[in-house]
Amino acid sequence: MRILFVLEHFHPYIGGVEYLFWQLSKSLVSQGHEVMVITTRFDKKLPQRDRNEGIDIYRVNCSNRFSFIIRSIPSIFKNIKDFDLVHTTTYTAALPTWLVSCLRNKKIVITFHEYWGDLWKRLPYLNLTQRFFYSAFERILTYLPFSRIVAVSKFTRQKLIKAGVDPSKINMIYNGLDYNSIEKLSSKITISDLKNIKKSRTLDYIFVGRLGVSKGIDILLEASDIFLQKNPEANLKLVIPKLQGKIYNIVLNKIKSLSCTNQITLMHNLKKVELYEQIKRASFIVIPSYSEGFCFVAAEACALNIPIVSSQCGALKEVVSGDYIALNSLTKNGLFEALQKAKKKQWQFKESVQFPLDKSIEQYVYLYKELIDG
Repeated sequence: MRILFVLEHFHPYIGGVEYLFWQLSKSLVSQGHEVMVITTRFDKKLPQRDRNEGIDIYRVNCSNRFSFIIRSIPSIFKNIKDFDLVHTTTYTAALPTWLVSCLRNKKIVITFHEYWGDLWKRLPYLNLTQRFFYSAFERILTYLPFSRIVAVSKFTRQKLIKAGVDPSKINMIYNGLDYNSIEKLSSKITISDLKNIKKSRTLDYIFVGRLGVSKGIDILLEASDIFLQKNPEANLKLVIPKLQGKIYNIVLNKIKSLSCTNQITLMHNLKKVELYEQIKRASFIVIPSYSEGFCFVAAEACALNIPIVSSQCGALKEVVSGDYIALNSLTKNGLFEALQKAKKKQWQFKESVQFPLDKSIEQYVYLYKELIDG
């Protein structure tokens, strides 16, 4: 098979979506399939044309995901003729890919990671114009006649059906994790060192994620301001991308305004083994998202046997397992109460749930063959 991916971002960009398509692309190449990726050149240090792990990569000269809607069309149009199938994803890559696929008469798959619908009205860091535009754009994507739609969780599938998408067009394929790789990387962390660290302090907790409007970092900082003042022995670590932008600046300014600033540590651009070490050093991880279509961070934390304080919104109910505490309400008071419970180790428990990468790849390959072979 010859598969063309059109994606807003791709490896080495850090994020759950990027991890999914990096693993999927590598697996397809290892099985003898031909893969090309058209994406944004988010970092000018990256070459425009590249080949990595057998994957041909073309980076369009634009760092803005919205300009990608227009500027990606020539490269998609030029290359699409050489491929059996096109696979894209929400959000901005979907529209130009669908348009060119129609013109070139190619079958197209889209992966929906999330569908927010009315949630757009309640998310922070957005003005009225942005709420209207993003909501309308998302709605438009559900109307476009893609050959097949992939939902990455039962929750996302249900949201798409509620939005009016034909259920027969939807394949539910969970995102996959390479558990062998996680175990291998985490085994490099010195366990004795971790035990000594956990004995030497009372409470550290960690947030890991991109600075998306749905990640609940506004609630996290407000709740932590109360919790850290009441617990001067506690510390919060924020592992976030160091990307200059509106939300990053808001977060920095908010942290500077808190009375507990010296109890908050910012960390950026960690390698995977460094990230796992920081997660395992923590007493628990906090995931206060307004919504999650899947959440790789939650799945990885479960694989590392780290307790989770979770909003349980969206697909988090499907993904979170092991020791966890669910927020009673998605507010600063709700999170503060959950943090207090975590301090006292008042955990709930759910049997382990896993999402093997091999199974996810197998389902994608089956879907591709089904569409290509008719």
